[in-house]
Amino acid sequence: MLSRLSPRLLSSSPRLLSSSIRTLVNVTYPSPSVAVLELDRPPVNSLSLEMATSITSHIKQIESDPQIRSLILTSSNPKIFSAGLDITEMSRPSKTRLSTFWRSIQSLFLTLYSTRLSTISCITGHSPAGGCLLSMSCDYRVMSRNPKLGIGLNETRLGIAAPFWLKDLFVKTVGYREAELGLSRGKLYSPEEALKIGLVDEIVDGEVYDVAVERAEEYAEIPEKGIVATKRMCRGELVRDLEGKIEEDVGWFTDFILEEGTQKGIEGYLKSLSKK
Repeated sequence: MLSRLSPRLLSSSPRLLSSSIRTLVNVTYPSPSVAVLELDRPPVNSLSLEMATSITSHIKQIESDPQIRSLILTSSNPKIFSAGLDITEMSRPSKTRLSTFWRSIQSLFLTLYSTRLSTISCITGHSPAGGCLLSMSCDYRVMSRNPKLGIGLNETRLGIAAPFWLKDLFVKTVGYREAELGLSRGKLYSPEEALKIGLVDEIVDGEVYDVAVERAEEYAEIPEKGIVATKRMCRGELVRDLEGKIEEDVGWFTDFILEEGTQKGIEGYLKSLSKK
């Protein structure tokens, strides 16, 4: 049984990935060299253990096809790219489940950030926290000019902190001082602000998806050997740093989240969401 597909994507897709269970993502192919991975976990594409695992698995499947050169990451919800980590994964969890959840987030980042594919983030909706992580992990970011949208790492607003590797990624993307201010304040940037600091590469008045496809096809025309070598030089240090500290990072995250003060903050946030 196929997951629900955007009609626009389905009409141009000669190949589809299918599954007997809900995959939480839709994969389509608008051209022979470009794949589209559409996040599809209602209501807000939050990153649960299962969602992170599904995204990672599908990226690896797409990457195994030598014809595919570029990957577009987008959302079935035009108002939300991804709301970030699934907060319920961190509310009074077992330590085993929490550790497994965090490993799935680490794996998702490493897979997306280091893939041989040229990756384009197509952002039509809000992209806080984990949504911003997914976008920054891509090679090129295209966002709607809609001034109501926000993108950034707002973890401090929930009483938690970004891990060292996400902090380093943010620093690499926007510069040290802007990253320090943005992280400590939990700031969500408007599209114009995000473009100014390099958090996104292009903002679009019209159809963001069409522009993302154009950029994906442009990347696909560049010889792969050169692109892959360049990505390894630019991104290898951060990848190796996290790979060498996987267990340390899991320990830091689980200890931090399981602290009573953190748990009370998470419970308060969940209560505020229930009132909305």
